[in-house]
Amino acid sequence: MLYSAVVRLPLVVLLPLLGSCSYSLEGELAGVRAEIVELQRKIPPESALWVHDGPDNFDQFIEDNTPRVPDFIYLHLLRKLNSMGDAEVEALAKESLDWDACAKDPASYRGRIFRAHGVIGELHTEPVEDAKHPVRTVHAGLLFEKGSRPILFHVVRKPDVLVLREDTVETAAVFVKMIEYTTVSGRQVTAPFVVGKILRRYL
Repeated sequence: MLYSAVVRLPLVVLLPLLGSCSYSLEGELAGVRAEIVELQRKIPPESALWVHDGPDNFDQFIEDNTPRVPDFIYLHLLRKLNSMGDAEVEALAKESLDWDACAKDPASYRGRIFRAHGVIGELHTEPVEDAKHPVRTVHAGLLFEKGSRPILFHVVRKPDVLVLREDTVETAAVFVKMIEYTTVSGRQVTAPFVVGKILRRYL
């Protein structure tokens, strides 16, 4: 078993009604956890944003359709994104996140930066469980692409004020994996999980 201690970062998810762009406040509130799983590995600070090759390539540690994300990958992404200039991160996002393509073949898109945008459904802060990490808190939440399909995200910065279930937001973020979970009503839901630097209000 690769995983030892587990630090859970809750992502409270609010899902829309089927076939509607409105949001249900009853029956669909689900506690989803992106489990930041501790692995005793160190990645040199000079490493690429996503290590694609060699014995430490990140892909070998990622398992889709589970909530687990190794902490050394997660913390490395936050550290690198935080150190990069805003324009640099934005310039790397050449395309919008293709929800269907990522779901069908996540390995082909993993580690690349895409633009993800949609209506903000949920947003809260989470502490970073590493006292030496330059990022002390992240903004975790959920947006709905095209009014219905969920995308889970963690970002370093966000706008001061956002109106949930009204404002449209966008982030240039690294696609990490597909996460599968069950809502309170028993519905199975799959969503991409991305890590970015800035969440912006999309005008």
